[in-house]
Amino acid sequence: MSRLIFFMLVSAIYFVVNEACKENEIVIKNNLGYSRILQYHCRSGNQNLGVQHLNANSTKIIKFKDDGTKRSIWKCLFRQGINMKFYSEAEAYLPILNYPTIPKYIQCGQLRVYIARLDALYLRMDEYPALPVHLWRS
Repeated sequence: MSRLIFFMLVSAIYFVVNEACKENEIVIKNNLGYSRILQYHCRSGNQNLGVQHLNANSTKIIKFKDDGTKRSIWKCLFRQGINMKFYSEAEAYLPILNYPTIPKYIQCGQLRVYIARLDALYLRMDEYPALPVHLWRS
């Protein structure tokens, strides 16, 4: 009987912890201006989203979970302009492991917002303001 109670307790804890963890998000916004298309290609490990396009003033959200055994590292290539001449590469998501209050194996609810503007690619992490992090190269 005690083994059954122990099994039920462990199962309940496992499912509650997995459900409580929010998904991490990478948000890509195209603020390049009227009729300008943003091309992006994001990948992580064996996940490859392929080359995709985002119309002016549109948004794309990529959601994923990290757990104790798997930590995602997302890399994205952004292109814009005539013949997609201008590009910028970014490590779109790296897990943050130095919060003193969060155990290293929990990566829940992290937000990375990439905003494409004509001057640069801007990044907003979690609740911090957006800052230019990558200039466009040709």
